[in-house]
Amino acid sequence: MGMRYEHIKTAILVVLVASSLIMTYHIWTYQPSYKVISKNQHLQEVEVSSKSKIEDHILPTEVLYHRNDNHYMSHDEDDVNKWVNEMKKWKFSNVTDVSDAISPDGFLNYVHGSNSIEVLYPDALPLKTFQQLFSFSQTSLPNQTFDRVLIKIKRTPSFFVSVYLVNYEQKKIYSVTVKNLAKDDIKELEDKMKRTYAPSLVYKENKNRYIFLPENNITMNSEVYYTSMRHLDIEKYKEALFNNPDYARKETSTNRDVYTEGTKVINVNTKTDVMEYVNLVNSTTEVMEDYNLINRSFSFVNDHGGWTESNYRFNSWNRITKEISYRYYKDNYPVYSNQGMTEIYQRWGNAEILNYRRPLYRFVRVQDSSVEKLQSSQKVIQLIEKHQNFDPNLLKDISIGYQLEEVSQQPKTGEKTVEFNSNSVKLVPSWFYYYNSKWYRITPPTEGGDNDGLE
Repeated sequence: MGMRYEHIKTAILVVLVASSLIMTYHIWTYQPSYKVISKNQHLQEVEVSSKSKIEDHILPTEVLYHRNDNHYMSHDEDDVNKWVNEMKKWKFSNVTDVSDAISPDGFLNYVHGSNSIEVLYPDALPLKTFQQLFSFSQTSLPNQTFDRVLIKIKRTPSFFVSVYLVNYEQKKIYSVTVKNLAKDDIKELEDKMKRTYAPSLVYKENKNRYIFLPENNITMNSEVYYTSMRHLDIEKYKEALFNNPDYARKETSTNRDVYTEGTKVINVNTKTDVMEYVNLVNSTTEVMEDYNLINRSFSFVNDHGGWTESNYRFNSWNRITKEISYRYYKDNYPVYSNQGMTEIYQRWGNAEILNYRRPLYRFVRVQDSSVEKLQSSQKVIQLIEKHQNFDPNLLKDISIGYQLEEVSQQPKTGEKTVEFNSNSVKLVPSWFYYYNSKWYRITPPTEGGDNDGLE
């Protein structure tokens, strides 16, 4: 009996020792599966608003139509969208540089020649970005840019249509083959252009470009909006942009809240409700292709649901400084502000965001519009040319847009000063011109003349 008890104890002891050895082995050799979370993945965890599609934010702003030495133009959103929807039916291929077939002296006459239609984008787009917006059967595209789609019509019995992508600044023309092009649809769109587009005059003093302006007097609506302040929670932006938002330090001063986490800073102007993020260190060495700048700039905002309104559209970019901006558009016209209140701006390092500035509010219309009559195109040209040392070759564009202005409250009884209600703004129709790489507003003489360069 005693011997059997000893055998049982020995067996139990062997099992315990073996179990201990097995557990020790697993502890020593166990390697947990850590998931590496990149900074971009971190952004995806926080959404300020809903996601968007890139084609909703990269859109043409104008259509020009040339026929029988007459010129017509339209900024109407419905007119522009009709051409976008038509091009979405097409299948592009065979992008070929045909610039050498057209002499530099004949470039302007070719692009703006009779029976031509131009669909204009606000700035040059890489072909690879255009490939994301429309259907391409050609997968490999040259690393080139363009700023307008040129549709040329030959009025033969067969109604022949040719399509080109044009870089106006560089005087480059690329022919493209288009399938699924319905000639009846083109004829229908052209017929509407003849009936509804506004007659245009042409400014030709710049030797390198023509500037098209409406020939007739323009009236537009001026509207008052309420900016829903702090509609976008700064805490969510801290979570999206900082690695450790809980450790961020906050400092408050007059009209300013500053959040700091290491080399990253979020600066909030509490008067204009504009946020600016700055990353003081660019540690990456990856070289970014041109089209990737536009893709990453869009995805960066989209990853944290920052496209709070579809009215923010691609406006301009600089491939050298890696800066890019998306501007607020009203009725297909750009809205400008002297304080960056209508722009989403980014500056990139090699592959990491270094600077990000944007409003933290939405526009909500609160007052019926009033009609305002703009100065004539001829008067605007005269005002521009009166500038001291004016050089027409530095004048790149003249266009209509809106200027964002604060709405002043009426002074109370006994008060002499007028206070500003920072929650109310007015979008004022105005003329603007692009001169020597900067936008300027043309204001009536009673308002003191031109403003400084606009953001």
